[in-house]
Amino acid sequence: PPIRHDVIDTAQMMYYGRFSQNNNGATPEEAHDWANVLCMSPGLVGRRKAQKTRSEGGGSLFPAKIMEITLANGFDWSYSNMQLGPKTGDATDFKTFEDLWEAYRKQYQYCISLVIRAKDVSRYFEGKVLQMPFVASIDDGCMELGRDAMELSEQPNDWHNPITTVVAANSMVAMKKLIFDEKKYTMQQLVDALHSNWEGLEEMQRDFLNAPKWGNDD
Repeated sequence: PPIRHDVIDTAQMMYYGRFSQNNNGATPEEAHDWANVLCMSPGLVGRRKAQKTRSEGGGSLFPAKIMEITLANGFDWSYSNMQLGPKTGDATDFKTFEDLWEAYRKQYQYCISLVIRAKDVSRYFEGKVLQMPFVASIDDGCMELGRDAMELSEQPNDWHNPITTVVAANSMVAMKKLIFDEKKYTMQQLVDALHSNWEGLEEMQRDFLNAPKWGNDD
């Protein structure tokens, strides 16, 4: 089940209202009246400034995949056989958990920058070639300004969908415990296990599966 934080989501509406195309983003009253839209993203409601189409949202990214390529210096060995991310170092050379975290942070930052740029480009061209006059006709802002629903963004939507976040988090917790804290396994052993899909390493696999999970206070 999801947890919605009214204080955080209200502040989010106010923050992104600063990027309004016409300086007409969320007022404090409107921000406090937010509701869930799409995949549980907070949004404004009413006849103006509400999210008008599904494609106003963002794209998806996969933190678990980002973790996988972090352990391979940005290289995707399991699917595309391509260098997908920046070279952030050989994981077997990481001396501390902080080294792993910093490499992951850089990979994540690079990935989300691509997603945001893709969203910006797609939203621009949607406004040019995907007009929606009926939707515009029921939005007071579009009618007042004479602009199409796909082109007007009085209240920008920051929504993006990170899928498998908890998988990446649990993986990091397991690596912290078994590799960096207890030193039961080495990073080289883990990398080799992943490349062999844990074949013949069932006990090691169980150790990683049974490691503490993020958010469980253990």
